Amino acid sequence: MAARSSFLTTALRGTPVIALLALSLGPLTAAPAAAATGTVTGLAGKCLDVAGAGTADGTPVQLYDCNGTSAQQWTPGADNTLRALGKCLDVTANSTADGAKVQLWSCTGAANQQWTVTAAHDIVNPAANKCLDVTDRSSANGARIQIWTCTGADNQKWNAPAQQTGEQCWATHYGPQPPGALTASGEVFDNDADTAATSLSRQPQLPFGTRVLVTNVANGRSLTVRVNDRGTFVQTPQEPKCLDLTDGAFSRLGGVLDPDAGHIVVTQQVLG
Repeated sequence: MAARSSFLTTALRGTPVIALLALSLGPLTAAPAAAATGTVTGLAGKCLDVAGAGTADGTPVQLYDCNGTSAQQWTPGADNTLRALGKCLDVTANSTADGAKVQLWSCTGAANQQWTVTAAHDIVNPAANKCLDVTDRSSANGARIQIWTCTGADNQKWNAPAQQTGEQCWATHYGPQPPGALTASGEVFDNDADTAATSLSRQPQLPFGTRVLVTNVANGRSLTVRVNDRGTFVQTPQEPKCLDLTDGAFSRLGGVLDPDAGHIVVTQQVLG
């Protein structure tokens, strides 16, 4: 088992809480990368394109011959948006269904505007756990772009500008806990829930209930977790821990429990 601190049930003002290990992010926070803007190319070498260079909410996004216009200039943001013409790539009607079309829309920060560009050249919407996809594998100009279950096919592969990186740190996991253990928020601990603990030293302190988008740097998988616990921390450059995930959340992000991988390297983004 990889070395990591054990998690113990302690008392705080008479209430048992789970004492967790996390890290003050001060000196370990990565500086935001400069925005990278450029074309997103896919099937048949064609470009992700805003139809007619329209800026109205609901303008379709399509595949089109690359022409160097502003309708094909995309900026991956540190907030996990993909922006063109001052607006965001958006899944229509907040749908998570196969075949839901994408469009341009005013940026809202909602889950249907969140995208992760992976090392495998997929562009994934974490809320749907689906890939940006050219409808019917058509390479014709005007072919609509949609989301679809990730298949690895060529109509889901994209070359995009480098995504801005947020802070990188370690996410560990709780491991076994006593039955009925309580988190610092007073909730009964559920080791399969999409929840996490952050450091007591994190500034500003994240309120209980805060949602955080966590992305595994190694595989591009993302998951939104809810903060419901706090922890003590030991700050070392060798172990830059920032989050402690339930075993279930850790596994869903690709962490290995048996044999215990100990941690995964992640970026985290506060959603609110």
